[in-house]
Amino acid sequence: MNSTLFHIMIACHRLVKGIANRILDKNYIRPRNFSNAMLHKYAQHFAGTIINVSGWKDEDGVGGWYKDYFTNVIHYTVSNVGGQGKGLGSAVGYDEIELDLLQNIHSNLKGSFDVVFNHTTLEHVYDFKSAFKNLCDLSGDVVIVVVPVMQQIHHTEDFGDYWRPTTMAIAKMFLENGMEPLVIKCNDQPFAPIYCFAIASRNSDKYKNKFKKDIDFEVGRYNYGSSLKAEHIHNLLNK
Repeated sequence: MNSTLFHIMIACHRLVKGIANRILDKNYIRPRNFSNAMLHKYAQHFAGTIINVSGWKDEDGVGGWYKDYFTNVIHYTVSNVGGQGKGLGSAVGYDEIELDLLQNIHSNLKGSFDVVFNHTTLEHVYDFKSAFKNLCDLSGDVVIVVVPVMQQIHHTEDFGDYWRPTTMAIAKMFLENGMEPLVIKCNDQPFAPIYCFAIASRNSDKYKNKFKKDIDFEVGRYNYGSSLKAEHIHNLLNK
């Protein structure tokens, strides 16, 4: 009986999820819409030289361009890796450079951008911590990352799929690289992949009067509930 009930519940779960993905407004459940909305909210506060690392064509997935989100940009660059189908040569019309997150950042690029933006790339890099450090090394001020924390595995001939970092891991790695997290937020809902949108800065005081710090470590509460205790988080991050 228990086995039968289990399979019935699994079938019901799949049915509800399938219906939800077909009838609900995609603005509420599609993770790309979430990350784009977050970028619309915060990108306006940053200025200067900006790079979209491993940005392919710079497309935002809904018919727009990430460059247009940064309304105060002075110079915009897209980087890609050579020798891949979605690699170097994809960003037509942009100032494009070759950059491999698996290789150490060249000294002349360290700190050379005011804002470093990276969308759903880190999960495909096996040496995650080194790639994350490279993003931080590129920046003299701000790093913005979007990374899935819950999503089906997806591979291609060009790249694997290795990681689903938690919000805590992202915050910890920012701190280890001399950056203070300013925003950590997930599209926490039960029907589609969950992304983490995160911003950190080397100069956090610069943004105190521009937007409110928003750190939320919740991930998957609608699927699994939550056992987070706020009083423990500070100690964990500073261990």
